[in-house]
Amino acid sequence: MALSRLLTKHIKCPMNQFVSLILLSLLVTGCATGSGDVDPYVKQLQWLDAANPQTDAQQALKKGDFRLLGLATRSVNIPGVSNEESLKYELKCGVQLIDGISDVVRSDEHLRLMQKARSYALKYNAIIKTRCKP
Repeated sequence: MALSRLLTKHIKCPMNQFVSLILLSLLVTGCATGSGDVDPYVKQLQWLDAANPQTDAQQALKKGDFRLLGLATRSVNIPGVSNEESLKYELKCGVQLIDGISDVVRSDEHLRLMQKARSYALKYNAIIKTRCKP
């Protein structure tokens, strides 16, 4: 409220006061809400920064989970599997899509994490493929 008093003290016209308060409110609100938001696609991929594909694949195999990891861009891509063999692997092993992958790059951070997801899936799938072959 101190800022409001300061504005009203220096601005005599009621309309100017009203407009000044509205503009100030918009400025403060805009700064408070926009700067800390994280893109939901980035948020979905942040786990990759601490992930270990070798360990994760071994744990999946111990649980009997033979699904390969896929990336949903314009079509489903299974890193480490050729397009010709993709359907065979999908039917035999199954595919789990990594959430947060898109055919639209939303930011530099999103691009970095999508590249990391591809690398992760390539290593993960190489281990799964040793135990699941079409």
